[in-house]
Amino acid sequence: MTLLEMLSDVEDPRSGQGLRHPLPDFLLMVIMAMMSGCNSKREIDRFLKRHHKEFQQSLRLLHKTPSHVTIGTVFQRIDFEKFASSFNQWALQYVPMSTGNTKAIDGKAIAGTTSHCHNSYQNFVSLVSVFASQRGIVLSCNKIENGKESEIPAVQQLIRALDVKGEIFTLDALHCQKKQ
Repeated sequence: MTLLEMLSDVEDPRSGQGLRHPLPDFLLMVIMAMMSGCNSKREIDRFLKRHHKEFQQSLRLLHKTPSHVTIGTVFQRIDFEKFASSFNQWALQYVPMSTGNTKAIDGKAIAGTTSHCHNSYQNFVSLVSVFASQRGIVLSCNKIENGKESEIPAVQQLIRALDVKGEIFTLDALHCQKKQ
């Protein structure tokens, strides 16, 4: 299955008014920008503008590429779990699990997502990912809100989803707990 086909399962959170790009096309453009090293909405916006002609030819764009404002709005509203699941399923077709490689799992806070920053009940969004160290690629990822959930079940879910046995994972000490 192609990435566009996998992304077509993600529900579009936008209203029909002013809709210029089908969601799978939009997501594909953003993924390509991120895979090229763009880490902010403005960097993604510049990448899309730089490659507008290529996108116009391959995706048959009728309008200009999405702006950084549109990129931010869509990613605030999108069902991240469905998006990540679709991408992870597609990626595993082309990046099969390989045995004997160390896999590092860690969560990193996403800048600009902190709320209640002036008290001890801070809330922020973290991206928890499984990184294949020797291959230099992310195999799977998930998001959590630290005010609502713990990193521990998210990591356990990622490991179960990889469906591997006898592999070495490196984790923070947080994950060294006995089952009760």
